[in-house]
Amino acid sequence: MKLGIRGKLILISLGALTPAFALGYIYFRGEVQEGFGVPSADLANALERLDRMALVAAALAFGVAFVMSTIAATIASRAARALAVAARKMADGDLGARAGPHGEDEFGELGAALDQLARGYSALLAEHRRERDRMRGVLVGMREGVLLLDRGRRVTLVNPALREMLLVGADVEGKSPLEVIRHGELVRLLDEADDEDAPATGEIDLGGLKPRRLLVHVVRIPGQEGGLLAVFVDVTHLRRLEALRKDFVANASHELRTPVAAIFSAAETLETTIDGDPEASRDFIAMIQRNAARLRNLVDDLLDLSRIESQDFAVHLESVDPAEVARAVVDLFRERAVKKRIEIVTEYAPGCQALADRRGLEHVLTNLIDNAVKYCLKDDKLTIRTHAAEGSILVDVEDDGPGIERQHLPRLFERFYRVDPGRSREMGGTGLGLSIVKHLVEAMRGTITVDSEPGNGTSFHVRLRAAEPTERANPTAA
Repeated sequence: MKLGIRGKLILISLGALTPAFALGYIYFRGEVQEGFGVPSADLANALERLDRMALVAAALAFGVAFVMSTIAATIASRAARALAVAARKMADGDLGARAGPHGEDEFGELGAALDQLARGYSALLAEHRRERDRMRGVLVGMREGVLLLDRGRRVTLVNPALREMLLVGADVEGKSPLEVIRHGELVRLLDEADDEDAPATGEIDLGGLKPRRLLVHVVRIPGQEGGLLAVFVDVTHLRRLEALRKDFVANASHELRTPVAAIFSAAETLETTIDGDPEASRDFIAMIQRNAARLRNLVDDLLDLSRIESQDFAVHLESVDPAEVARAVVDLFRERAVKKRIEIVTEYAPGCQALADRRGLEHVLTNLIDNAVKYCLKDDKLTIRTHAAEGSILVDVEDDGPGIERQHLPRLFERFYRVDPGRSREMGGTGLGLSIVKHLVEAMRGTITVDSEPGNGTSFHVRLRAAEPTERANPTAA
């Protein structure tokens, strides 16, 4: 039978009472002896034996009491030490520690309670860790930047996206926002959200090696911890697209307005000259035709560019001999070149087969050769060359014309971008040709580059993939 602490204490108390009973017996014996007077020999012998038995019983009682109290103290001390060790481990963070086998006494109940408490805290800590890992994964995976400040306006958290935006390291915790982002507008947004206790939103421009335009949303964090949370969204590309859209609308409107105004003006004048001045009427009719053709070309180019950019333009990649396509296109411009005394030189390497769309390649070469013939001066030379290089097929269109200044080259393939706007419009260009060329070449999985210097001519280099033998035999659609 297992005894609890209370039972052990009762047992110890009984052991301690035994000597008391023995002493009481001796006292009682003396009283009896006094009452009988001088005892007989038999009574004396009996009392002597009783005395010895009482002494033995008292000694045994003291021994039992001592042994039982020692055992009880040892058991209690061992259980208490085991509980103390387990409690210290749990306090140090080792929630896997346990109090050991549980008895039915109070120490066992206390150990079971400690183990239950440890299991509860362990489950709660595991849940907190899962939540922490989940939030860490969200912060790491976010494309938006996150900045967390404490009540003293010190940085407590910066996620990887914001570090990449700002090109800062992971050692920014504890610093002020101005040490991380040197921008007065950000400080204003933080002050506004902190003072008015309402969300604040604004955009800031960051310079440096990686210029950025960031949309910032700042809110105060509720609760005793307080602090501020700022979320940064990189809107650089979005604002650039908005600027391109505005430029496109403005340029398209301008390009359309010019021929429309010319047609309208010519039609009004034609109405007054058609009866009295047939010669002038024919001139105005020619003007209307020219501007109508310019409008048609502009609309066609806009539609082509829209189809190519939206991938509605079907590009069928097949094995194409670029020299064959170049000969056909050159023949279209030979008469114009002769009239301007421009020498056309062709250099076609034999056996070159490019993976390209025949119609798309014709469009590319038509635009490039048309520009060269248009801007070349008398006695200039135009060279069209095809050759293989490093697993690719190169088609070069080079001229000895006036050339282009270096600052214009990066924007040469933009829509409506003109090096010389007045001369381009005078020659009937729409400003979309090179943009269409670039998109067509990229649709054929190729690249196009340009080299030019003022006075040394311009060279366009179209690089296409070389057709494999199987592709030469079986053209496929891309």
